[in-house]
Amino acid sequence: MSQATPKNETAGRIGRIVLIAGIVFLFLVIFVISVTYKSPASADVWDMRTTIGNPEAKKHYVMYTDLMCPYCDVFSRAIMDHQDEFEQFLADNDVLFEIRLTDMLYYGAGSGMSLDAAEAAQCAIREDRFWDYYHAALKSLYDDYHSKGIGSSKTATPIKDMSEDYWLEIGLEAGIGGDFEDCVKNHETAAEVEEITMKASQFAEGMPTFTFEKFKTSGFSDTWGWEEAKDFLEAGL
Repeated sequence: MSQATPKNETAGRIGRIVLIAGIVFLFLVIFVISVTYKSPASADVWDMRTTIGNPEAKKHYVMYTDLMCPYCDVFSRAIMDHQDEFEQFLADNDVLFEIRLTDMLYYGAGSGMSLDAAEAAQCAIREDRFWDYYHAALKSLYDDYHSKGIGSSKTATPIKDMSEDYWLEIGLEAGIGGDFEDCVKNHETAAEVEEITMKASQFAEGMPTFTFEKFKTSGFSDTWGWEEAKDFLEAGL
């Protein structure tokens, strides 16, 4: 006659099975979370002061640009002229948009104007006024040069008569105070600009370069506008 298993031994066996099942379930939960969780876009941002959108957004759009790049300016002006629609796009699609402003054209073509522009913009960043400066610079370039067919494309008449204080005056007219003027005059951000540009050169394939999630491309036509800019934005969704 077989001997009955003691109740305490049966209970212990059931307890071990439950414990093992619980551990397995816990590991499965951790695995699923690790696979599905995506850190916020802000974790990959170089400088939050040059972003627009929700810092907790999951999608990260990056534009590498140079203020002396007319094709970059066309894209940025298209967005600036449709700012409400652009910000609504970012909100609706959980996107954080970042500008990485370089002086790539200074290194590529020896244009001191590009270097000066990047340094002034970086000085504005120090005052947490990047977007004010950036939009003011885009408007000034368009009014003073691009709208007149000067510096507006590779085949256009190049910009030659830019004043030494051009970029400084843009910031002062935009009301950027603090140490902005001294920063620009003393070239205090030269090292920062060089570091950003060298880092960007590892990712940018031209001006502008866009990395909108899995969508990456470079270039933008001077004949395009908001609809084409929106197509680029939507390509990253």
